[in-house]
Amino acid sequence: MKLKHLFALLVLICLFACSDNSEKRATRSEPTQFGLYIENGPRQGFQYFDANKTEYSYRYCTITLTNDSVIPVKLEIYFPETSKTLIDNSNSKVFLLPRHLTPEEQHADTEGISAELKKFLDFEIDKPVHLSKVVMPGEKCVVIFGVLTDIKYPEPTTPYETALLTSREKTAAIALKLKINDTFIIPCGQFSYVEQ
Repeated sequence: MKLKHLFALLVLICLFACSDNSEKRATRSEPTQFGLYIENGPRQGFQYFDANKTEYSYRYCTITLTNDSVIPVKLEIYFPETSKTLIDNSNSKVFLLPRHLTPEEQHADTEGISAELKKFLDFEIDKPVHLSKVVMPGEKCVVIFGVLTDIKYPEPTTPYETALLTSREKTAAIALKLKINDTFIIPCGQFSYVEQ
């Protein structure tokens, strides 16, 4: 009798493990309540050495934003001056990569640091990057947020997930915030609908 029950339990476990969660997959691609679908990619990165041979942890997250509404969406992504205090107090530099360093779609960096990225980290990291873009219905926009931390300090993104979040405030625009970890969330712009 026990062997029969054990076999039935094993069959039940196999059925549950092999079942496809089509309900969950179907709801993932449905339009969001705001009309902007945010796909937060995995945290990736590698070690980086500046011109003075100081070692840093470079971590980044590639995020795909899809306009799943029927009207254009205006994206404004940047770090306001008020967030500089937060960034300075963290012993890390948090930044948006410029468009010429941003790929068209999510990918894994298997090659390590490119010459263009090294040049940006060496000389241009303190220049503010501002993305202002109208995303048409069905169109995607890829952005990359980076975090550079001297290895003498704890790296703020580990073991957390970096994520772009939305929050509805009392304005026509919907605020965007970058979550670095559970206590470090930075305002980083907004999006709004383009009136036609």
